[in-house]
Amino acid sequence: MTHPRTMLASLFRRSTLLASLGLLAALFPANLAAAQPPSPQDADQVIVRYRAGTTESERAGVAHAYGLTKVHGSANGRNDVFVDRGRSQLTALRLLAQDPNVVAVSPNSWRDLSDDISDEQWFGDQWALNNTGQTTNGITGDAGVDIDGLEALRIARGSPSVVVAVIDSGVDFTHPDLAGTAWINPGEAGPLATNGIDDDHNGFIDDVNGWDFCNHDATVGPGSGPNDDHGTHVAGTIGASLDGGGIVGVAPGVRIMALRSFSSGTSCGGDLGLIDAIDYAASFGVPVINASWGGSGRDTVLDAAIGDATQSLLVAAAGNSGTDNDTHPFYPASSPNANIVSVAAIDQSGQLAQYSNYGVRSVDISAPGDNILSTVTPRPSCSPCWAWFGGTSMAAPQVSGVAALALSVMGTRPTPIVLRARVLGTGAALPLTTGQTATGRLVNAWRAIDVTGPVVSPINRYGINVGSTIGSSVSTTMTWPAATDDLSGVKSYLIKRSRNGGAFGTFATGITARSYKSNLALGTPTAFQLFSRDGAGNYGAGATGPTVRAFLLQDGSTRARYSSGWSSLSVSGASSGHLHRSSRGGSTVTFTTTARAIGVVARRGPLNGKAKVYVDGVYRSTINLRKSSVQSKVVVFNTSWTGTATHTVKLVVVGGTGRVEIDAFAFLR
Repeated sequence: MTHPRTMLASLFRRSTLLASLGLLAALFPANLAAAQPPSPQDADQVIVRYRAGTTESERAGVAHAYGLTKVHGSANGRNDVFVDRGRSQLTALRLLAQDPNVVAVSPNSWRDLSDDISDEQWFGDQWALNNTGQTTNGITGDAGVDIDGLEALRIARGSPSVVVAVIDSGVDFTHPDLAGTAWINPGEAGPLATNGIDDDHNGFIDDVNGWDFCNHDATVGPGSGPNDDHGTHVAGTIGASLDGGGIVGVAPGVRIMALRSFSSGTSCGGDLGLIDAIDYAASFGVPVINASWGGSGRDTVLDAAIGDATQSLLVAAAGNSGTDNDTHPFYPASSPNANIVSVAAIDQSGQLAQYSNYGVRSVDISAPGDNILSTVTPRPSCSPCWAWFGGTSMAAPQVSGVAALALSVMGTRPTPIVLRARVLGTGAALPLTTGQTATGRLVNAWRAIDVTGPVVSPINRYGINVGSTIGSSVSTTMTWPAATDDLSGVKSYLIKRSRNGGAFGTFATGITARSYKSNLALGTPTAFQLFSRDGAGNYGAGATGPTVRAFLLQDGSTRARYSSGWSSLSVSGASSGHLHRSSRGGSTVTFTTTARAIGVVARRGPLNGKAKVYVDGVYRSTINLRKSSVQSKVVVFNTSWTGTATHTVKLVVVGGTGRVEIDAFAFLR
C-alpha cells in the first residue's frame, strides 16, 4: 500500500513547485456581483410551437405520442414546455421536429442580459477553453491549442443529472462559482440533512454533498492548509457556474460530489480512504470520478475498487515527475482497469508540459494543465479568490468535464468503456504529443458533444467511365450530393452494396470525395446505401439509392439506327466479333433507349478519326478516336442523368479525319 505521504507529495508537487517559483499567483478578488446561475431546468426542457389552428386534443396528442411531461403552456395555446426524462434533449428535439403539428422546437433556454460565455469575468484567462494566443499569467500561447470549450458551451452546458465525484482535498461550495453545483444526496436532503441519522442506510450520517474520509464526517469543505485549495481548484475546472463572475467550468451545469480524502499536515491520503471514496461514488452510480492524485506503488486493492466501479469512468492524472509511465508506472493512472483514462498535461503552445508524465501505451490523452485559472479558498487579500495552478492534476478535470458534457447529450447512459472511447475518439490530433500518448490527441469538448451523424442523400448519378474497357462488367463512377452535419463537419463516406436483392454489406469505407468508382456486373441488379461520418466519429442514417443494372447492346442492335455510309465487318477484337464502320463525313448513328447513363463503345487506332456527339438533339462534344495503337472495346463517350428516362445519343462522322468504328452501346437503367 502506498504510504500516505507519498500520495500527498504526488498530489501537490506541481502546486508547491509553482509557489516556490513565485508563479502561483495571482489571486483574483471578485469585483462583480455574482449573478444567479441559469436554471438547471434548461438541460431537460424543450419548448414546442404548434402550427396555427391546432386543437387542444392535437396538442395533447403530441405529449402522449412521445411520452413527454408538460410543465408549462402559453395562454394562447401556441407554445408548450415539455420534459423528457428518459431520453436526451437532442432525441426529444429530433422526434418533435418530425411531428406535423409542430412548427418549431428548441431547448427552453434561460437567458440574461448577456448570455455570451466569453463575457464571464475571467474568461479571457481561460486559455484551455479558448486559446486565442493571448498572454496568460505571463505566458503567450498558440491560437487554437484548446479544448474548443467556448464552442461546446454555446451548445451544451451539462445536465444536473450528471454527477462528477471529486476525490481530493475537499470542495469549497461557499465559493460563488461553486455555489449551487454541489450534488445533493436524495436520501439525506431537506429536513433529513442535519438530523444526525443515517436516513438512507448507507453507513454515512447526513452525507448530503459527499463525505470527508479524513475526519469521517459530512463536512466536505477543504481545510486551511497550504495545499487544501487543490480540490476546490479541480472542482472549478470541471463545473464552475456560468454566472457572469469569475470563471466558467468545462461543464457548468453538472453536479459535483465532494469526497475529501487529502488534507495538509495529516496522515490523510492513504489508499484506504481513497478506496472508500471510490466505493462511495460507485454506490451512487456516479458516472465520472476525477482522480487528480497518484503514486508510484501499485495497490491491488485500489485496482479492485476501481474495477468494481462498473458504472464509473475514473479520470486519472498521469503524474508530474516527467517520466515514462510505460517503464515507471504511476497509479492509479497506470492501473490495468478498462474504465480508466490517463491524462497528460500540455502547455499553452501544445507541447507536453516538461513535468508531465507520458507513455505511448499507458497515457491515453492530453489536456491543458499549465497556467490553469480556477477557484480557490478565501485569502486575507480576497474573498472570493481564483488562482493559477499547473500540473496533470489540472489536466485531469478538463477531461472529466468533457466526459460529463458528453454524458449530458448522449441518448442513453453509456458504459464507462463506451464513454472512454468517445472521449478518446473525439480528441483532436495534437502532433506535438505523437509518440507521447496512446492517441496523440488533445481532448475536445465540442467534438465530444457531437452525437448526431451527418444527413446524406442517396447516390443519385451513375456514369460510365470514359477510357474503360468493356468486359463482363461496366466500369462506373457513382456520385452524390454533399452531406450536411450540425457540428463537427463531414469527414468521410461509407458505401454498402446489395446484389440481386441480397443483404447490404460494407463495400467501401473512408471515402473523402463525393464519388466512387465501381464495376457493375452486366445484368446484375445492384443497389447501394450511402452513409456519412462526421469529425466526432458519428455515422448518420443511411440513404439507399435506386437499384441499377448494367447492359451492353451490340453495334447491330435494333435500337441503333445507321444512315447510309456504314458497313458491318467482322473484327476479332470487338466485343461481339464485329463492328460498324464509316469514314464518310455526315454519316450518323442514333441510339435510343431508356436509361440513366449511356456510353458509346468503339475502337481507337492510328486510322481512326473524329465524331460529333449530340444528346437528345443538343451538341455535346467532338470525340477523337485516333490513338497510336489499336484499343478495342473502349468507352469513348458517356452521358448520365439523376433519373431514368428515354434518351437519344447521336454520332456524326467528321469527314476527312479517319474512320469511326462502333462496337456497342453500354447503358445503365
